[in-house]
Amino acid sequence: MNANAESLKKLDPQQPEIVGRPFSQKIFDAATKLGLTPLQARLVAMRLTDADFEDDNMTEMLEKIVFPKLKYLQHPHELKNAEQAAKHIADAIESDGQIVLATDYDTDGVTSAWVATRALVDYFQVEPERITHILGERRSGYGITDDVVDRILAIDKKIDLVISADQGSSDEARIQRLAQHGISVCVTDHHQIPADGTPKSAICTVNPQQEGCEYDKTVAGCFVIFLVMGQTRKELIDRGILPASSPSLKDLVMNVALGTVADSVSLKGVNNRAVVQAGLAMMNELKHPSWQAMHALNDNNQQPFTAEYLGFQVATRINAASRVSDVTTAFHFLNAEDFHQAQQMLDQLEIDNLNRREQQETMLLQAKQTADALYYPGKFTMVIKMQGNAGIQGIIASRIGEQYGLPTIAMTDLEDGFLAGSGRGIISNIDLREAFQWMSDQDNDLFESMGGHKGAAGCMIPIEKFDVFSDLFEQAIRHQLDHEVPIFQIETDGQLDPYQLTPSLLEELNVLEPYGRDWAKPLFYGDFWIQSCRTVGQTQTHLAFNLKASDGRPISAIFFNALDSNDEAVPYHTGQEVRCVYQPALNRYMGSTSLQLRLVHAEVI
Repeated sequence: MNANAESLKKLDPQQPEIVGRPFSQKIFDAATKLGLTPLQARLVAMRLTDADFEDDNMTEMLEKIVFPKLKYLQHPHELKNAEQAAKHIADAIESDGQIVLATDYDTDGVTSAWVATRALVDYFQVEPERITHILGERRSGYGITDDVVDRILAIDKKIDLVISADQGSSDEARIQRLAQHGISVCVTDHHQIPADGTPKSAICTVNPQQEGCEYDKTVAGCFVIFLVMGQTRKELIDRGILPASSPSLKDLVMNVALGTVADSVSLKGVNNRAVVQAGLAMMNELKHPSWQAMHALNDNNQQPFTAEYLGFQVATRINAASRVSDVTTAFHFLNAEDFHQAQQMLDQLEIDNLNRREQQETMLLQAKQTADALYYPGKFTMVIKMQGNAGIQGIIASRIGEQYGLPTIAMTDLEDGFLAGSGRGIISNIDLREAFQWMSDQDNDLFESMGGHKGAAGCMIPIEKFDVFSDLFEQAIRHQLDHEVPIFQIETDGQLDPYQLTPSLLEELNVLEPYGRDWAKPLFYGDFWIQSCRTVGQTQTHLAFNLKASDGRPISAIFFNALDSNDEAVPYHTGQEVRCVYQPALNRYMGSTSLQLRLVHAEVI
């Protein structure tokens, strides 16, 4: 299990175990031959396993992973039904009716809508008036819901095609409703396929998870629609609608990178690393109004945008729109035509994000009280029922899950007879989507809807089924863990020598960007003496340390969210020796740059 550097706290009741990541000497040797430093090679050998390679191509594949490039992308011909989808989309383009884009409400869904829109309008010359956007709403639940269907059926124009993105694979019943009205649906998605297969009423389903598809299973929804639109370009060229010299869609990877990082898909594979690396390079050119506005708001401490910046600074604001306000604000922000418009949209996203934080704190307090009452040694899961904004429950599930080291579902009362839930797996070998499927097999009436993937999943259940849901979830996770109580572990990359703790360390680590899920940002541990400790920040819940390393050199450190509230006693004191788990970072102040440790855990030894 990997720690979340923004929110992992000194845990009670379950103290985490600090462990080293598995290490492959074979990969270390191969990485060294690529010219990596011993530290860089060590980090690579702790993020990959021998099973990730075929013996005869380790060096070649390792180079593609460590030094990602778009030319290494897997060919879209391997994406099952992509060419079929392209033909349907090309037919719709040649017609004169509406093309409806039905996408999810999170960042992956919003960027999917952006990719499809920009491809249709900017590259395929479709009139904007022919495109109708139906972005889902969190309060109605994930997927092509009945509300989404009602909105599509309310369109008072001929509809040539509905294209779903980042959703649809689990929505046969709603797609069937549309088909009964003569409306064709082409599904593009990346979530797991339900037990009864792809939706039979869809004219086409493009999803790497489906049987017989050889494409990378880890790509995000925005990546799938990007590939489909690339195939559509080829189809339009073949038909003579576009000239052979028509530009490629390469520039659209800019926001494919954002959606990929935001959806927490694996960044270990060739495809995701390539699009994120290329997308970040485009963002950092600051040519697009949305990225100019983000840079004006937060310039990332005068450093280039990174995957971590996308996850914590950009995606949080985009997701805030659907959590507390109107998701179309986020869509308009990405599609802004000039800096002024982008800034206006971003100002609203900032307001939404502040609102989200306020609601989150209230709901988190409620959830912690519930979790404290539910927890007992030997428990496998947490299922929390709350009142409040359903859009925030995913964040609550993460925070509670990290505190207790358990797979967690946070549910909110929709006040219409249903509970909406968001789950986080927390433990690396847990598969939430598989757990939901098993639970559904035990009780056919348990779920009104469900979707998601291994590490994060969502659902809607009848409120009277809450106790049954809680019991079945506990059973499902017990089965997956073979009845062995989960142990909360923080995986680290080992220790650093004190002489390595200088600003140049960051230059060495940055070579292996982008970091993210399965390619974790380097996390080290070490023992230090506390020289001083004080509360800082507006909430006075962060701790600033002056530490002393084993060779006597001073080191500054910051521990965000170390305290639950500003009236909690600080558990650390001058003179104590502490074992810290940390990420190295740069601290710029008054024109000088120094190394700062960002603590994610600290225990007195």
